[in-house]
Amino acid sequence: MAPLVMELQKDSRFKVHFVHSGQHSTLGKGTGELFGVQPVELSLPPTDGQLEALEREITLQARQWFLQSRVDCVIIQGDTATAYCVADVAHQLGIPVGHVEAGLRTYDLSQPFPEEGYRQAISKRANWHYTPSDQATSNLVSEGIDPSTIYQVGNTIVDAFKTLKTRLSPQDFNSYRAPYWVMTLHRRETQGEASHQVTQTLVEVLNGHPSQHLVVIKHPNPLTHPPLAVFSDHPQIHLMDPLEYLPFLSLCAGSQGLLSDSGGLQEEAPLLGLPIIIFREVTERPEVVEAGYGKLVGTKPENIHIGLNWLKELHVPFQKSSLYGPGDTSKAIHDHLSEVLL
Repeated sequence: MAPLVMELQKDSRFKVHFVHSGQHSTLGKGTGELFGVQPVELSLPPTDGQLEALEREITLQARQWFLQSRVDCVIIQGDTATAYCVADVAHQLGIPVGHVEAGLRTYDLSQPFPEEGYRQAISKRANWHYTPSDQATSNLVSEGIDPSTIYQVGNTIVDAFKTLKTRLSPQDFNSYRAPYWVMTLHRRETQGEASHQVTQTLVEVLNGHPSQHLVVIKHPNPLTHPPLAVFSDHPQIHLMDPLEYLPFLSLCAGSQGLLSDSGGLQEEAPLLGLPIIIFREVTERPEVVEAGYGKLVGTKPENIHIGLNWLKELHVPFQKSSLYGPGDTSKAIHDHLSEVLL
């Protein structure tokens, strides 16, 4: 969202309130500083990962914030609990809602959970749908969304990468023995036994390939940490605390491939010219798989072995490519908001 905030702030006709939920606060502040935009944070109490409690707190604070602040519209991005709750409150209060990254679908409410349910619900509340791809646009049209409210603009992730690409410094991570892969693992549906299967399988693969290394970025959510215990003291596996966005992209840029259940990393892999193993059964970003950058493997050991063999046999880097627009998404949204609001 930061590139869009930057674009709107350049126009003196707009007064922009950039609001962050306060979840993973350090990472949020770091990204804001990176782009020169500072969000206002909600003060959410600890909810111990309970969705009901999280939704209740976000709803209460969003409603209070909207009643205190006079706004002409609300722009949300993605499919988080925050995005859903804010869209719901704004809709109830009669405030127009613009949804960035609209139309992503798996049509399986359990994958990803709870995001698939959130984004379908957001589409019922949004006034303007800013889609990143042909498939996303097609999804909304097939659901009966008025085509005149759908604007295919690409994805702001491309805008962000375009801004930062000259500042990437993969040499900062030369201390890791090449070749290395980068892994993240944090999805709710991957937690538990599924995560243990993934990590144990990776240990087995690395034991058979002593020249291959793996850098694992821990997620801030402590519920994701127990399966990583099997990585402790392994000479080829390097555990790292969460990185801010620019160092993380730099780390990835120096790798030979990515392993993740993350949606955002699927978008970044083509921009970096890297293949990605996806620890999911389905993806809302089919373009990544269709273009040859990604391979869906789920969490079953036999499929992970197949995926890692695919990864090892590839010649990287791939051609760097944007599957979600040329990097002018923020300008396109700014221009539309100028038409409808000013």
